[in-house]
Amino acid sequence: MELFSDLNIMCPKAGQEDVYYKLCLQLGYRTIAFNHVIDMSQALVKNQLKLPKCNLKKCDDLQVLHRITLVCSDPSHLRALKNPQLKKFDIIALSPKSEELLSQSISNFPNSFQILSLDFTQKLPFRLKHTHLHPCKLNNVVFEICYVSAIKDSSSCRNTVSNSKDLNWSSRGRGFIISSGAEDPLFLRGPYDVINLVTLFGIEFKSAKAAISTNCEIVFLKGLTRTQTFNGILQKNELATIEDSIIAFPKQLILTETSEQPSLSKKLKTVL
Repeated sequence: MELFSDLNIMCPKAGQEDVYYKLCLQLGYRTIAFNHVIDMSQALVKNQLKLPKCNLKKCDDLQVLHRITLVCSDPSHLRALKNPQLKKFDIIALSPKSEELLSQSISNFPNSFQILSLDFTQKLPFRLKHTHLHPCKLNNVVFEICYVSAIKDSSSCRNTVSNSKDLNWSSRGRGFIISSGAEDPLFLRGPYDVINLVTLFGIEFKSAKAAISTNCEIVFLKGLTRTQTFNGILQKNELATIEDSIIAFPKQLILTETSEQPSLSKKLKTVL
């Protein structure tokens, strides 16, 4: 059974999330992400980044993640990816406005974000190339296609279809996810409706299905390595106390004491 995900739903107001929870469960989603879009040119005040709070009610039957999308228009904005405050978000997406920023983000900050979310509603000022996509594949960074812009108006639909075709051709049908970008529950569609829709973009059924299921696992796993490891190599785990270790230790593995340490088994017997 496929576990479908929608990793880009605009964050609702407090108290309105139950509408999304009920609808997403009915449509067949098991993981969703509420997204905060931050324009870095306005969020940086005296070189300090102001971030929104994540105070949303949880859902027992649905995995709810918190996402932030940083819209960058200047190379200095990329330094915010090292801000420790971003660790409270499960997913970090980047929306660069130029090819230079796209190249710098991939080469200098590959482990600091998971998604590249370009504005497909407008004609891109550059063409996606293999030099962009290959480093992303090596660093588990995925591109994003939002389908809501394709059902709003004709001009956005035209640009979304054209940019999606370029991305699909450059990536050979791999390395991207498909999400909604919905600002209202009325724009949400079921997983197989989304698959049928993006096949009109020239994306094959198999690639479209992977883009809302298995490809999203890349985002989850990289999010765990970003928040719980050091550069994806070292992980810090809390050690259990001595008393917990003794209680959890199997009785059959406890050896008989030597003559030099007669008090060790007595202590174990009192604990067990």
